[in-house]
Amino acid sequence: MERAAYAFFWGCQIPARLPHLEKSARLVLGRLGVAARDLDGFTCCPERNLIGNLDERAWFLTAARNLAVAERAGLGILTTCNGCYATLKTVLGIVRGDPNRRSEANEALARVGLSLDGRFEVKHLIEVFYHEVGPERIAKVVVRPLRGMAVAVHPGCHLLRPSHALQFDDPLQPTKYDALVEALGAQSVKYDTKMQCCGGALGQVGELDEAVAMVQRKLLNARDRGAEAITTCCPECFLQFDQKQAILQRRGDKAHLPVFTYPELLGLALGFSEEELGLAAHKVSPESFLAAWEEKRRDLGTLGEAVDLADAERCYRCGACVSDCPVAQSQPGFDPNALIGLFVQGRSGELLADGSFWQCLECHTCLELCPQRFGMEQVFTALKHLAIQRRQLPGGVKIGVDMFVKTGRLGEPDLRTRRKLGLSDPPAAGAEELRQLLAGGVVEEEEA
Repeated sequence: MERAAYAFFWGCQIPARLPHLEKSARLVLGRLGVAARDLDGFTCCPERNLIGNLDERAWFLTAARNLAVAERAGLGILTTCNGCYATLKTVLGIVRGDPNRRSEANEALARVGLSLDGRFEVKHLIEVFYHEVGPERIAKVVVRPLRGMAVAVHPGCHLLRPSHALQFDDPLQPTKYDALVEALGAQSVKYDTKMQCCGGALGQVGELDEAVAMVQRKLLNARDRGAEAITTCCPECFLQFDQKQAILQRRGDKAHLPVFTYPELLGLALGFSEEELGLAAHKVSPESFLAAWEEKRRDLGTLGEAVDLADAERCYRCGACVSDCPVAQSQPGFDPNALIGLFVQGRSGELLADGSFWQCLECHTCLELCPQRFGMEQVFTALKHLAIQRRQLPGGVKIGVDMFVKTGRLGEPDLRTRRKLGLSDPPAAGAEELRQLLAGGVVEEEEA
């Protein structure tokens, strides 16, 4: 067995109130080969807003003792809690950078047989995923991509700030968590309130209504920007979004935005089941997200049979033939490259609802110009097939399809005009024979 590099530091909230978050973290870390183990002796980190304001020295020495416990075992600390991360890494920085405070810590620690040099690191789970595993590797091991799903990232305050102590990502415009979400195949949604606090601490001071209001503002903003779920890596933030949203729902609020930690999303993408990840413990049901994901996976499976998704992605990155598309030349609002982009993101539902792909004339210009012999029309043809299966088609197309199903033709002969011109009646159509030939396919389904 690989020697553990880290000691798990679960904090207080996860073991006490959110053990399913521990379960998902253990599952995905094990699958990715990140070595960590449990270690006796840890206490609360401690939480800064409570203990730090009560007694700064108590806050400092409690954190120093936790660091010393891990150092004695020869391990770094891996935490899944933003608050624990900020406290422990801040105190580690103080000990490393201020000889007087290090001496203060060690003088106190000596009374319990400990010492602290600050030789080992404190890492957040998200930090390990980004820097030690990497988005590229995560993307390669994903077996059920979240392609087509739109997820709003809420990093939380103490994953990023105070930035001088944590130095993980830009404290105002972070991108690393977003990159991890997109490694799963999902779209990271841009929304205005992304960097606003969840408001969790307000509940501790009796301001429950304001705490709920802060959650509501963030959720509505994310939902309005197209998010189908919100993800966080902090247990306090998870409780805010999950439990406070449940309060909103009981009050009659229509907002519904399931919340997942990153390990839960990663676990789904790695193939773990809802039961294995403990998603039933969520107050806000994740079923709407999971059902939408399953529908998009089915659509992608159907579309993937007609179009190689890797070829479609190369087509989207190229876009060289867009200016040669006759419809794009005459209709400024028609952007075939943008439609290809939605296709490769798995957003087939939006494409079917919009219907712009029907403007493709299938003139084969893009195919003839494409150095890869791909052609944008392949994507649009596949979407047309899916739209017909779903009965989401323009009126004129529906009339033509219905006519073909009924008569085997796209138009009935005009017998009166033919006779005026001295033409005989056309030969009888073989509609019944054609119907038998095509039985069991789209024609039979349309007729039914």
